[in-house]
Amino acid sequence: MRYLGLTPDGRWSFGPYFDQLAPRLQNAAAALGRLLHKVGGPDSPCRRLYAGIVRSMALYGAPLWVDALSAHNKALLRRPQRVIAVRVIRGYRTVSWTAASLLAGDPPWELQAEVLAKVYQFRSWQRANGERPSVDQVGRIRALAQRALIQWWTEDLGSPAGSVTVDAIRPHLRRWVNRRHGVLTFRLSQVLTGHGCFGKYLHQIARREATPACHECGAPIDSARHILEECTAWEPQRRALVAVIGGDLSLSHHIMPPRIRP
Repeated sequence: MRYLGLTPDGRWSFGPYFDQLAPRLQNAAAALGRLLHKVGGPDSPCRRLYAGIVRSMALYGAPLWVDALSAHNKALLRRPQRVIAVRVIRGYRTVSWTAASLLAGDPPWELQAEVLAKVYQFRSWQRANGERPSVDQVGRIRALAQRALIQWWTEDLGSPAGSVTVDAIRPHLRRWVNRRHGVLTFRLSQVLTGHGCFGKYLHQIARREATPACHECGAPIDSARHILEECTAWEPQRRALVAVIGGDLSLSHHIMPPRIRP
């Protein structure tokens, strides 16, 4: 049975619906992603707009199917989210779904579906009681659901132990998602993910280097942290950075330096 674009099965598991939806989302994410080059291309607002298009397709009818989100269905949602999130952050294709969605400030779509369901349930309850919810009432419910979403997301990121990207952003997650300053560049994304022109990445993941050693200073491991904190070849740039954000060069400090924290 197909109703308003949704295909529930006899058990209301929505398995056939997600099986049909997944290729459409993948194709849309890939098509839009081809317009979003890592270097140059549209700016951050445009990238977020494109991501919103795919997200809207994914979350259509969410209040109806949110309770049917099995592990399989969640995986089908996460694949296209990762594809478009990687393009939003100008990252490498090897960046994980967790890191890409986190840097893009795009919570897991299954959690966003919960927010939509909460708002829908409130409206339905009000109308069932003969009342018409005001815009302010709906806004308050949505804000409460959004705060709960951030809490759920924070807990999800804490188990199991995350990557360096997760560890850097998780303490500042709410401020990171709600921030109105700064953009992610191609090179900044490399630093925040560790996926880029670093010996460790080129050796272990890209398989382009025989060793993870630094070509500049000869250190045994060339990583984003090594570039930021240790490599002597980048000392002039490091001094300039310290003059702006202070002596703490950890990724967490880069994410939200004290002078821009509320």
